[in-house]
Amino acid sequence: MNNSNPPAKPTMDYAQLLEALNQASTFDLFRLNAMIDRELESSERIGRIKAALTVGQKLSYFDRNSNSLRDCEVLQLKQKRALVLDFTDGKRWTVPYYMLNLEGADARVNHETQQGLSRHAIAVGDLLGFKDKHGEEHFGHVLRLNTKSVTLQVAEGQWRVAYSLLYRVLDGQGDQEGELLIDGERADQSGDTVQGSLLELK
Repeated sequence: MNNSNPPAKPTMDYAQLLEALNQASTFDLFRLNAMIDRELESSERIGRIKAALTVGQKLSYFDRNSNSLRDCEVLQLKQKRALVLDFTDGKRWTVPYYMLNLEGADARVNHETQQGLSRHAIAVGDLLGFKDKHGEEHFGHVLRLNTKSVTLQVAEGQWRVAYSLLYRVLDGQGDQEGELLIDGERADQSGDTVQGSLLELK
């Protein structure tokens, strides 16, 4: 029984693929989406995936809401879905087989824009920084991915920041004077929440 993640293998360049998709028309994207949906539901593909899985196997699946991989354990193999235990939230989820990262591929999209970060390159939990209207730097973890902005938890509370204003934080940066939160802690122990919004530079 395989109880560990398989070694990561070279994967397709998602950033390069995204660049190609940006050149496609909306109809091209729709047509491509129809083809991909058909392949994802292919009984042959599902059969190959099920044959490679065992109950108790530990691997990961891709969660589109957080745009990240989540570690899990296979509990049951159903006809078109697998019942897994998500180690992140401790809950059981039934996920389509195509969401399982059987080959241990690197799912990150290293796509940088001319200004800021691409939405595809950010995942919930990432540590990012931005400058407010006064030029002061803030650092925090991504709580939620919105259509035009991300919700960041910083020391002062929560901020909604446009993707074009974000940058990645280097290891050790932004941890002076307790500015960053440990995951799970509140910014204000009194229960008050400071909120801000920085959607564009003025």
